[in-house]
Amino acid sequence: MKIVIIGSSTGGPQIIEEIFSGFPVLPLTIIVIQHISPNFIQVFKKHIMSFTQMETQVIVDGCKLSEKKILIAPAGFHLLINSNRICKLNSDEKIHGVRPAVDRTMLSLKKRENDTLMGIILTGMGRDGADGIVHMHSCGAVTIVQEPRTCPIKSMPQAAIETGHVDFIFSPDDIKKKLIEFGSIT
Repeated sequence: MKIVIIGSSTGGPQIIEEIFSGFPVLPLTIIVIQHISPNFIQVFKKHIMSFTQMETQVIVDGCKLSEKKILIAPAGFHLLINSNRICKLNSDEKIHGVRPAVDRTMLSLKKRENDTLMGIILTGMGRDGADGIVHMHSCGAVTIVQEPRTCPIKSMPQAAIETGHVDFIFSPDDIKKKLIEFGSIT
């Protein structure tokens, strides 16, 4: 399975729209961890659905990953991916002051022979995702961050870059191209 984790915070919904506008249906499981208020999670889901053909849903505890979907971590819960297949939610302490934390999800993934991984950090404040990028890179994932100059808030991608475990630093348009390429490789 091809699993993509995308983490974003402040300014993220606009960048996610740029990346997924007109995005084709591909055999990818895309998990979006957006720091967002619980009051806006359904609005965020509907917003994504309005500009992509990929099936989009908010994750519920125990759901299984499946291809050709964009899965959104629910606000107020950490998301762990057990055995790279089963979504588990919990309300453990906030990490970096947020829940869901990108790091928590990325750190739950494992290197598996039949999985190909990609980790992406977009705009946001703080350093959430930096430790996760290091872990994903160690699992053989392709790691990408948004070019800080294109970010409304650049500290999350900058923190990931400073780890030295980032393969690509791209504009939103180039992230979209790389995702399409990743999903098209057989």
